Amino acid sequence: MRVATPWIYSPKFDLAAIIGPPVVVTAVVLAMGNQLNALPTIPTWLWVVLVLGIDVSHVYSSLFRTYFDPEEFQKRRTLYLVVPAVCWLGGIVLYATLGATFFWSTVAYLAIYHFVRQQYGFLMLYRRGEPTGTWQYRLDQVAIYAATLYPLLYWHTYGRDFQWFDNFEVVRIPSVWPELIGRVIYVAVLVGFLLKELFQWRSTGKLNLGKVLLLYATAAAWGTGILLFNGDLTFTLINIVSHGVPYMALVWIYQYRKKGRPAHEGNRFLRFFQAKYIPLYLLALFALAFFEEGLWDKAVWKSQVSLFGPGTLSLAPLALMVLVPLLTMPQLTHYVLDAYIWRVNKQGATEVREVIG
Repeated sequence: MRVATPWIYSPKFDLAAIIGPPVVVTAVVLAMGNQLNALPTIPTWLWVVLVLGIDVSHVYSSLFRTYFDPEEFQKRRTLYLVVPAVCWLGGIVLYATLGATFFWSTVAYLAIYHFVRQQYGFLMLYRRGEPTGTWQYRLDQVAIYAATLYPLLYWHTYGRDFQWFDNFEVVRIPSVWPELIGRVIYVAVLVGFLLKELFQWRSTGKLNLGKVLLLYATAAAWGTGILLFNGDLTFTLINIVSHGVPYMALVWIYQYRKKGRPAHEGNRFLRFFQAKYIPLYLLALFALAFFEEGLWDKAVWKSQVSLFGPGTLSLAPLALMVLVPLLTMPQLTHYVLDAYIWRVNKQGATEVREVIG
């Protein structure tokens, strides 16, 4: 076998930090899913690891790719200044005119879109160097969308017991026929993708191992979290780990590789991206996450008294109308900017390819 994978960094790094997390968390859920869902509440230590250490932290990790990088910030200064303001003001309008339930439903669907697009982006990174505009390229696109969209279709058809966002319920599809048709397409596409890769391997002697593993790791994680198990904790565990850990790793390794490019030698900020500073990177993300979630808990949720202390704020509806969109603004900004900073076009003429290779 000749492996021709354009690894994002290296086989060891990618398997440990990009592809490994969804595989490991899926294996944990498959082995212990029933016991996890039987827990009456999520233990505080696990909530800290998942919510503070991964979920909220991964949102703030994009700061190290955008606002904290002076070279990058100057390049897209207007974009980086306008997007947070629009997200905050738009959130206020949405919350004030259509209410909290519609506001959180909108945020949830933006999150779903973001999660789907992240997996698509990773697949495109792994297939860089392969021809575009061919039926093989189209099948790769269809396959990653099938791996993510079919479980969502199932969720919207039958409903699940996930408490993902406050006051959020998916829009129910009144007929089972879309799901049944989607199931056939889902299986056919995943099988067709595998047959296509095996045929190419046999014909050329090359196997894009990273792309294949990424696709099936995604399918396994989303299928296990949504289709096989119907519990809040199993869904949350897979959802957060398989999405957040690879993202934080991608930000770090992108800036690390950017540091080694001659065009960026004058960017002193990139000196931070050395192996010895990884604990500081994670600690900074955790501190930002702790601060944000502390505000959420004091002003809105009031559910983690043992962690953030007993004192709470009693805010008027008008104040919440301003504060809730403000606290959601980092998350929404992350969703919007993510579409710009990792974009890889068909020709590959982007700074992402220039850095990653």
